[in-house]
Amino acid sequence: MYHFLSGLYLGPPTPSMLALIKEKGPAAFFPVDEESSPWVNEMEKFRHELMAMADPASEMEAEHTSLFVLPSGVLPHEAVYLDEKKRLGGKITMAVAGFYRDAAIEISDACIEMPDHLGMELEFMARLCGLAETFLQGNDQISLHLCLKLQQDFMSRHLGLWAPQCCNEILRQATHGLYRAAAMITLSFLAAEKEYLQECLEQTGKENWLWESSTV
Repeated sequence: MYHFLSGLYLGPPTPSMLALIKEKGPAAFFPVDEESSPWVNEMEKFRHELMAMADPASEMEAEHTSLFVLPSGVLPHEAVYLDEKKRLGGKITMAVAGFYRDAAIEISDACIEMPDHLGMELEFMARLCGLAETFLQGNDQISLHLCLKLQQDFMSRHLGLWAPQCCNEILRQATHGLYRAAAMITLSFLAAEKEYLQECLEQTGKENWLWESSTV
C-alpha cells in the first residue's frame, strides 16, 4: 500500500493505469466490498471523468503538476506543514534525510524530489515494510521488533504529524476524483497503520522476552 500511494504522489498516472481505471473503476486496485465507501465513490466519479477526457494522460499530468509541483498547489512537503517559515531544504527536510541515513535506507540519485516529499516518506515506509517481511520470514524476532519500532518512530516524528493535513488539502484542491480517492485512502490507511504497528510491537516484544528467557 505504501508503495502504491507513493507512486500516485510522486508522478502522474501512466496511460496503462488510466486505461485500467477506465475499464474496472475502483476494482482496478482493491477488492471493492463497500460500495458506499467515500474513496470508492470518488474512483467511480473519476472513471466517468476519464470517459469524457480527450487526452486523459495529458490532463492528469496537468492535474498532478497543479497539485504537487506548482507553488500555488498543495506542496506535499513536511517542511511546508511543520516549519513556520515553510523552508524547503531546511532543518525539517534535513531531519528526514537524517532519519533515512540512520536507517541505512539510500535514496536514488535519480530521484529529484526532496526527502520530505509525501511520496518519498511513503516510499521509505514501504522499504521498511519490505525489511520487516524479510525478518518475519527469517524468524528474526529481534530485528523485526527493531524494524517495526523504526516505522513507529518515523510515523510519530514525521509522516503522521503532517500527512493528514496534507491529505485534507488535497481533498480541498483536487479537481479529479483520482487524487481525492488517493487522499481518502491515505488518511484511513495511516490511521489504521498506527494501531497495527502498536499491536505488532506489543506482540514482538512479548516474543522477544520469551526468547531471551529461554536462552538464559
